[in-house]
Amino acid sequence: MRKAWLAALFVALAGAAFAQRTLQVVWFTESPTEQAIFDRYVKMYEAANPGTKVEVTYVPFQQLTQKLQLMVAGNTPPDVARVVTANIAEFDPVALDLAAYVDPSSFLNQFLPSQIPYIYRKPRIIGAPLDVTANGIFYNKDCFDEAGIRVPTNSLQVWTWEQWREAMDRVRNNSRCRFALSYDFTTHRFSTLLYAAGGRFIDPSGKRFAIDSPEGLRALSFFADLFKDGFIPKGQWLSNDDPSTLFRSGQSAMYMSGNWNVAQFSQVRNFNWGVMPLPRDKIRSTVPGGKFVMGFKGSKNPNEAAKFILWLTSKEINLPFSKDNMVLSARKDAKGMKYGQFDDAIAVFLSDLSVTPSYVGQDWSNPVMARLNTFIRSEIVKVLLGQQSPKQALETIQAEGDKQLRLLR
Repeated sequence: MRKAWLAALFVALAGAAFAQRTLQVVWFTESPTEQAIFDRYVKMYEAANPGTKVEVTYVPFQQLTQKLQLMVAGNTPPDVARVVTANIAEFDPVALDLAAYVDPSSFLNQFLPSQIPYIYRKPRIIGAPLDVTANGIFYNKDCFDEAGIRVPTNSLQVWTWEQWREAMDRVRNNSRCRFALSYDFTTHRFSTLLYAAGGRFIDPSGKRFAIDSPEGLRALSFFADLFKDGFIPKGQWLSNDDPSTLFRSGQSAMYMSGNWNVAQFSQVRNFNWGVMPLPRDKIRSTVPGGKFVMGFKGSKNPNEAAKFILWLTSKEINLPFSKDNMVLSARKDAKGMKYGQFDDAIAVFLSDLSVTPSYVGQDWSNPVMARLNTFIRSEIVKVLLGQQSPKQALETIQAEGDKQLRLLR
């Protein structure tokens, strides 16, 4: 009798073990705090779904693309990955179609319009928005006070580029800050100037590039002059020096980056910082981006992957998750969320997002931008090195962009 009972127990345990699913997740992380927060939510999911074990592989952001490329090429894609705008466009062909698991119209209507171009490949849905990002400028309040400069706080009276440049000159010459501006080494961050100048990468038809324009020339020339005149340290684009470190150490008065830094900068104790409205040229604009969660065709657990993605981006989970990480939720029902001491900083990013043209998101959701991201940046670097003029760079980028768009047809 006892032997029979033990045999039955072993069968039951074997069945339970067989039913256990392991969800493979690739998650890029930018800080230990961020990783700890995600670990906590993973445990919440496992507690609510006893049959599922979530196995997370954490990678630095710089290694994310290569990691996913190798996994996909080896026919061993993860079940779920956290990606950014360029990644979701690149892995569109191998994306798990969430439209098979949701009512497409109701699902898409949960999220901000700026995020829909990134995930909706009619009729397919290739991912779900985790949060929305906006480029913006952090500034050292202490250095601006020392220089006697008042930063605009009214979004209706923002600086022009000329006023911004004048402030750069004053703050570097009349404060402890050695440099006026740090600038992330990305095409995405450069494009903030392109859109403010009234330009764009791709024309409204989506069939040709449009950067070789008077607006494109205005943006690239202005950017190059900031390096030439010493406002931005050249090493940040020529030697890959970390612009964040220079700002955090109090040596740079401003930092062009994005709202994802708010949580990390909360640890800065050596000076007071804030966020200023982006200066305008022809128009006001930021560049909406974001982080997304996506599944992959050919993964071992597509159904569980879809379930996890829908759980993580639901109102009940995503709003507290966004607040814990100090990021902007991509959900419409997140409007009015409070962040305590960072409410003013978040409000500036939201204000810039509110006036950003919809075509900005359409540009960056085009798969061609993922292919050209590094190429465009390298052409800008040649301008900074004096190897070509801004006009020559724009002509080269335009020609390559048109070529890549033709290949997509």
